[in-house]
Amino acid sequence: MNKSNLLCSLLVSLLASVLIHGTSVASENQRTYMNDVDRFFELMDQGKPEEALLGIYLSSPFKDELEATMRTVAFQLADLNRTHGEYQSHEILIHKVVAERFAYLMFFVAFDRQPFKVEFQFYRPDEEWFFHKFSFSDNIADELVEAAQIKLLNDYP
Repeated sequence: MNKSNLLCSLLVSLLASVLIHGTSVASENQRTYMNDVDRFFELMDQGKPEEALLGIYLSSPFKDELEATMRTVAFQLADLNRTHGEYQSHEILIHKVVAERFAYLMFFVAFDRQPFKVEFQFYRPDEEWFFHKFSFSDNIADELVEAAQIKLLNDYP
């Protein structure tokens, strides 16, 4: 093998290694916050909404500052079982990662009496993802109708 072929082979190997390593790091980082989200819905399915939300907040380095807020929101989330029936299922609507530093996830979540929108935000200032924000809302039906109407208007000639 001549020098040119050897150099080309080494560069291809190096590039493949970097691409594979970069892909595994990205998927490993994504898996970290997705594990938190998956665990959240597992606990929701077990009828433990407060524990589900508190588990998400634990990944935040600011959990001490957020404790009062997270307990209030956890109580509100737990109250959904009383006011809207049992949790039934969830489906991801949006999963967007920006600059490999910020992740936004929106879910359609079904309860007995009506659907909800659940949103998670995670942030990665360095090597580790941490919880950034959680919200839920019962106006997803209105938002979906509005989005469909906007799409119809945009698609109309």
